[in-house]
Order: sequence, then C-alpha cells, then structure tokens
Amino acid sequence: MKSRNLFLGIIFVAIGIVALLGSLDVIHFSWHIAWKLWPMLLIFVGIAVLPIKDWLKALLLLATLAVGVLLYQNEANKRSHHWLFSQSVEKERVELPVV
Repeated sequence: MKSRNLFLGIIFVAIGIVALLGSLDVIHFSWHIAWKLWPMLLIFVGIAVLPIKDWLKALLLLATLAVGVLLYQNEANKRSHHWLFSQSVEKERVELPVV
C-alpha cells in the first residue's frame, strides 16, 4: 500500500468521523476551533513520508488523530466555559437607579 493512499484514507476517515459525531450531537464541531489545529496536517504529512512500515504509519496516524480529537475537545470546552461565564456575568449586572 502506498503511503499517499494511506494518508488520504486516514484524512477522509477523520473528516467523516468528525462530521458524523457533529451531526449526531455527540460533539460540538466548529470550523473556527478546528482551524487552530491546522499544524496537525503537517504532522500527518510528516508521518506519511516517513520511510517506515505501513502498519506503523497507520498506528502513528491514528494516534495523532486521537490526540487531535482530544485537543479539539479541550479547546471547545474552554470556549464553552468562557461563553457560559460571560453570560452569567452579564446576568448579574444590576442597574442602579440614578439619584
């Protein structure tokens, strides 16, 4: 199997899994957050061109994908907590009567 085919296959599977989980509301998917992880593409390409056995490449690509999903979820959780905090602060503001 060529590493290029393996690389493209992993990329398509990853996009499909993320899209499916997002449409089933298992995860909240945002392209804005995903864009922050663009350096992972460089890692994927680097793994794909390594002169190692295909099964090891597949294992490294899947491990990298798992780390990417965890990083994405962490970033999404930080954003949701920030949004919830900012909403609660706005609700607590009370306007005092002007005397």
